[in-house]
Amino acid sequence: MSARTTLAPVATAVLLLVALTGCSDDSEPDPKPAVHTAANGDVYNDADASFASDLVQHHALSLTLVDLTRGRNVSPGLTAIADEILAAQGPEIQSLTTWLTDWDQPAPETIRDHANAHADERGEVVEVPGDDLPGMPDHAELEALEELDGPEFEQRWLELMVAHHEGAIEIAEEESDAGRFSPALDLARAVVTTQQDQVEQMKSLLGD
Repeated sequence: MSARTTLAPVATAVLLLVALTGCSDDSEPDPKPAVHTAANGDVYNDADASFASDLVQHHALSLTLVDLTRGRNVSPGLTAIADEILAAQGPEIQSLTTWLTDWDQPAPETIRDHANAHADERGEVVEVPGDDLPGMPDHAELEALEELDGPEFEQRWLELMVAHHEGAIEIAEEESDAGRFSPALDLARAVVTTQQDQVEQMKSLLGD
């Protein structure tokens, strides 16, 4: 028997093994968020809890930005959007906080826990809670905004709020993909619809 004849089955086996290895997918699928049942019967998962906690912090920053519009010379269009944000997001914070309480989850610290201040009583910088969330301005951006007025304030406020809304949409879309609690999913869809519409309005005011 020739060496070529002897090696042929071995070569065939090696090629088959390589082909099978190349076709296999060794990557592990993303684990599904853990599901929990609250004492009141709510069935929710970790994605719902993260959504509620993150959106409380995100909405609190929105309301702080709305507060900064009061008493300033801004256009009726900006005032109307600020009023819409206040009317929608105040009650949403209450719902989100209620869910977290019902689920025995901690309520997050927000910027409003610091009485809307960005520095403590000694004048030292206080970080914005949740500043790692998408679209959250940092304390320096907020302090710079507070120093502005008139058209300069309005333009910068709109820029910050557009980015902030886009961050909220990102958070809501993540909930839509991974959440389980029906009211949270409904809220996520409402956030995407409402805030996308407001983004378009604000971009129009910016002339984009």
